[in-house]
Parts: sequence; structure tokens; C-alpha cells
Amino acid sequence: MKRKVYVTKRERMIDQILGFLAFPLVNVSLGIALWIIAQMISSSWWFELSSALPWLVNTVVIVLAFLLRPQLGVGYITFIAVAIVLVTLLGVLFLAACFVTFFSALVIADQQAKALFVVLMLGGLVVLGALAIYVFLYWVRSFKNNSQ
Repeated sequence: MKRKVYVTKRERMIDQILGFLAFPLVNVSLGIALWIIAQMISSSWWFELSSALPWLVNTVVIVLAFLLRPQLGVGYITFIAVAIVLVTLLGVLFLAACFVTFFSALVIADQQAKALFVVLMLGGLVVLGALAIYVFLYWVRSFKNNSQ
């Protein structure tokens, strides 16, 4: 097997998207398989193996992806980065909404404080969603503008 040579920007983009989608596909199917096997086997050695197996599988997938189809590896790693950023932003949003609601509850009624929390969370999620759409469209446009 040899390393893929990308001729067009479109090929690069398709491989990046495939890599991005491969991460949840590999890990969800691995999780389901491990769960099914864990239901059949109940021993301590299986627990230790099942803890290490996702690390081994993901390492093999990343190494093979970067050796054979580098843009697929970039998409695979990008999913991890996007997940970390998303979880961090959601944590900050939740913390901010909790602080505002907690200190507002001293002044307003409990029902109004709960409604304020819901409004703050929904507003923050809408802003994060709009930001995600903007970043995705910027990424797609960068391939269209650079294709030659």
C-alpha cells in the first residue's frame, strides 16, 4: 500500500470529512462491541483489556491514516479537537448561566430564576450553534477559493 497523493482540493476535503466522521463511527462501534462482550465475560482481565483497547484502536487508526491517507488523519484528529472545544465552551456557558441565575435568585423569585437559567442556556446554545455554522462555512469556502 502506498500513500495517497491528493490531486485536487476537493479530494483533500472529502478525506477530511471522512476522517471527521470516522472517529465517532470507530469509537461508537468499539464501545458497543466492548459492552456486548462485557455482558458475556465478567473477569478482571477483561476490564483491564477493555480499558486499553480504545487507546490501542485509535492509535492504530491514526497512525495508519497518517501513513496512507494523511487528510483522513487530519479529519480524525479534528474531531477530537472540536469535541474538546465544544465541551469546554458548553462548560463555560453552563457555569456562567449558573452564576447569573444564582445571584439573580437572591433578588427575583425561584420560578423566574429557573426561567432565566433556561433563557441563558438556550441563548448561549444558539450563539454556539451560529458560531459552529460560521466556522464550517468558512472552512468550506476556503476550499472553494483555493481550488485551482
